[in-house]
Amino acid sequence: MKYKGIYWHILAPMVKKSIEKNYGKEIALRAIKGGRQKYKDLILNAPELGSGNQLAANAYFAYVFVAAWLGTDKKLTPENMGVVMRDILLKLKPLFGIIDLNKNEKYWYNSMQKYKKWCDSGNLKKYPATWQVNFDEELHDKGSYYYFTSCPICAYLKGIGLGEIMPPLCETDEYMFAYQHGKLYRQNTIASGGKICDYWVVGDKNEK
Repeated sequence: MKYKGIYWHILAPMVKKSIEKNYGKEIALRAIKGGRQKYKDLILNAPELGSGNQLAANAYFAYVFVAAWLGTDKKLTPENMGVVMRDILLKLKPLFGIIDLNKNEKYWYNSMQKYKKWCDSGNLKKYPATWQVNFDEELHDKGSYYYFTSCPICAYLKGIGLGEIMPPLCETDEYMFAYQHGKLYRQNTIASGGKICDYWVVGDKNEK
């Protein structure tokens, strides 16, 4: 992937503050000092996802937390990093809250359809490591339903022996949708050994 330092620049201070609050100043300093170069290395060695890929930000975002975790030499557990991730997502709640899934229940369906068009225009062949999105129009009539049959974050991290950090990364979806006034119903993740990552997202004021 092309290196973009802006994600580290914005998120690292928040990560440091959260680690310091929850686990102490010393390990927070280690996370950031050691994580800076590890973030760059992670990005530069990650498979290319393509210019204009609207989902690529998820990878840049995720690798900040992975790098900080590696910066501690794994002295923090994946569960510890899950606490940090939730802290950061809470700070970003106003940004996520711009989207109200009670008012726009098809927001994510429409967004993923846009992404599929990008893939189908030749980008999936050009960047085969990216997410492969699919739809089942008959499965759910409320909200947004879609599923992925591949996840570049999971494939990359498992490939370099860091698969244990995936569960807290996957859990961030639930919090993000909650801050958009929605609820995620999920049965499978690729990270846990499933063949798909499924997303059924409805407004939190709607019944299933």
